[in-house]
Amino acid sequence: MRLMIKRSLLLILLLYQALLQGNAQDHSTTLIGTVHLESGPPLPGVIIRIEGTQLGSISNEHGQFEIDGISPGTYTVSCQAMGYAPQSKEVNFILGKAVSLDFYMTESAQQLGEVTVMGKTESTLLRESSKAVTVVDTKEAKLQTADLGEVLNTVSGVNVRRSGGLGSENRFSLNGLTDDQIRFMLDGIPLDIMGYSSGIANVPVNLIERAEIYKGVVPVDLGADALGGAVNLVSNGSSDISQGAVSYQVGSFGTQRVSLEAQRKTNAKGFFVRGSGYYDYAKNNYLVDVEIVGDGGKLHDATVPRFHDSYRSYGLRGTVGLANQKWADEISLEAFANHTARDIQNNNVMSIVYGEVTSQNTNQGALLRYRKEIAKRLRINFASGYTYDQVHFLDTSRYIYTWTGDVVREANGAPRERSPGELGQATDRLIWDHNTYARLSMEYQLGARHLLRASSAPTYVSRSGNERWNEEDETIDPLHEINTLFTWVNGLEHRFNSADEKLENSFFVKHYFQAVRAEEPTSTLGVTRNMDRESNNFGIGNSLRFHLHPRWMLKASYEWATRLPRSGEIFGNGRLILPNLSLKPERSHNANLAIHFSSSQDAHESWKLSLNGFLRGTDQLILLLGNNEVFSYQNVFAARSLGVEFNGSWQSSNKRLQVTANTTVQDFRNQSSKGDFGPYAGDRIPNRPYFFINNSVGYHFPELFTNGGNLHIFLKNRYVHEFYKGWESVGLKKFKAIIPTQFIQHAGATYQMPLKGLQTSLTAEVHNLTNSEVYDFFGVQKPGRAYYLKLTTSF
Repeated sequence: MRLMIKRSLLLILLLYQALLQGNAQDHSTTLIGTVHLESGPPLPGVIIRIEGTQLGSISNEHGQFEIDGISPGTYTVSCQAMGYAPQSKEVNFILGKAVSLDFYMTESAQQLGEVTVMGKTESTLLRESSKAVTVVDTKEAKLQTADLGEVLNTVSGVNVRRSGGLGSENRFSLNGLTDDQIRFMLDGIPLDIMGYSSGIANVPVNLIERAEIYKGVVPVDLGADALGGAVNLVSNGSSDISQGAVSYQVGSFGTQRVSLEAQRKTNAKGFFVRGSGYYDYAKNNYLVDVEIVGDGGKLHDATVPRFHDSYRSYGLRGTVGLANQKWADEISLEAFANHTARDIQNNNVMSIVYGEVTSQNTNQGALLRYRKEIAKRLRINFASGYTYDQVHFLDTSRYIYTWTGDVVREANGAPRERSPGELGQATDRLIWDHNTYARLSMEYQLGARHLLRASSAPTYVSRSGNERWNEEDETIDPLHEINTLFTWVNGLEHRFNSADEKLENSFFVKHYFQAVRAEEPTSTLGVTRNMDRESNNFGIGNSLRFHLHPRWMLKASYEWATRLPRSGEIFGNGRLILPNLSLKPERSHNANLAIHFSSSQDAHESWKLSLNGFLRGTDQLILLLGNNEVFSYQNVFAARSLGVEFNGSWQSSNKRLQVTANTTVQDFRNQSSKGDFGPYAGDRIPNRPYFFINNSVGYHFPELFTNGGNLHIFLKNRYVHEFYKGWESVGLKKFKAIIPTQFIQHAGATYQMPLKGLQTSLTAEVHNLTNSEVYDFFGVQKPGRAYYLKLTTSF
């Protein structure tokens, strides 16, 4: 493996040497510059031309452009974009001297007949970059009733599986890798320390502008360690406009969801304020099929409602800042607070029911951001913050419950008491984390076609806790120890763009450092032993995009990735999960090869197709192992995930009918012949889907019922092929436990219309249209047919 890495690195370095030599031999004059809005922010997707020649360019996501191969002389340089007044400047080009030129654009209501290319959105620019990324815009999802987990579940290669209804534990899987092997970010900051520690599926979709899903290869600027990729949620908001929205959703199983956001630029000096909030509640009292004890003590099948599965979550965020200052393009201070309370109804296979077990999470934090373009070639982006996060787990009931919600009783009819704790030994546990973090990203324009990017992302976590049950007990409380975890991820990237913009290549290196400072209790009362340790790892990667044709694009990417263990994996939770202070980082070789096709803009119908093959070769995978009493995270085995994804979309010539579809086939297998899982070498990793399909059909009726009215009807389908709960080589096939094949449909309609100057929409949806029995994880039943209404108003 090391020989393969060395050869790959040598090949990449030779390629770079050839590119750099080719660049050194190019003595032509170069034009570089930036396009801004008149108010200051960069403007992407603007066309810059050298009049009288075939030379031109389009500004990138930072508003930058560059044009090479300009012969000496005086030329007119024009700058045009739809919706903006055109500009032109005369420039004298001298051989061997690069020229820097900036444009500041003003909005115009006139249509520019000579402009044939529309400005590109940030999402489009990201899709067309060399990054292995899928971008999910949430514009339509904000009007519909699906939560963010359901939205992401429609992406090829992604599985978002849940242990129940709204607010339940969720497991995000990307190309076979899952849970903490995928990093989740909000505007480039880890999601859990931004206040959403209950999981990505429970983030309010109406507060998110788009989701960026990086498959296997994670860009340097995110500053993240990840084994299988990362998901970066981009929140709504711009410091240059005033806007807002509010939504209210009601539905089956006692569901109520409210979200609101507003932002305002208060004056011409650039001062702005922004705020958002949400409230989610659900009883989750949907019907489940279980076995209950009947007359004579015999088990029989029954369908009962879940009685102890409610979920409540709410949060507030507020931001104040300044934009377009001489000393800062933007500086802001954000504060937030969130609270989540969840009842726990059953264990992970629904074999045991609980009646009083609860879990709560509370967090508060603040974040400072600073962004500045220094000179014309250097940009810095800095963020630093602090988050306090507290988890309260309570299990002190003295009773045993049945699926009917009754307490198990003695023969005389009295409630049956037992030792406290439905899961085992009673607990009233608090665990708190103090999280301090920083993120620094710098970009330097190194020559006409080269960009150098560096990032540094340190994070410091201090964890402690308190077991409040039987505090008078003199035994050591392992939660009292203050354990700390310091991680530091650094990266350096070089990006090259060819003069004709056909080729983009990014080569990067990363360094991962982790330091654990911890004390471990011993068998001697009051005595602990030091378990400090440190680890250093390096990684490399490369991503390439090449336009084979204006409508055909090829992408290839590779990363030798590292994922550092999280604090919960190292320190445990003080009760069922024991600490493992010697846990090692996970490593993986990740590769992607994709080809994309899009039809001509002049075509009557719009087609987009893509085919992506992926490989994940992982080692030292971390799993939670144990028995019915205690668990711990262990480095257990190596695995390989090999698969292919297909995506397709079609839009009719009148733009009214849209059809999308994607399918994923993945083969995720155990590659270890030693250790606890050695007997299962070659088996598929259990309890993970390996074949699934998504498709949707939507039709728009414009100008319906009223001027400006628009009706959108849609149908969404998801197919998941059956898969084993356990190792496939164990036992006879007919006796193996399987998750059956599932085919689920959602249908709905959204009507939009202006109402008293506000854009208002009403959506009605039916989830699980056929009321199919739907299962997840190890067979936990999910909700059946459900009905929802959602009202959204933007201003």
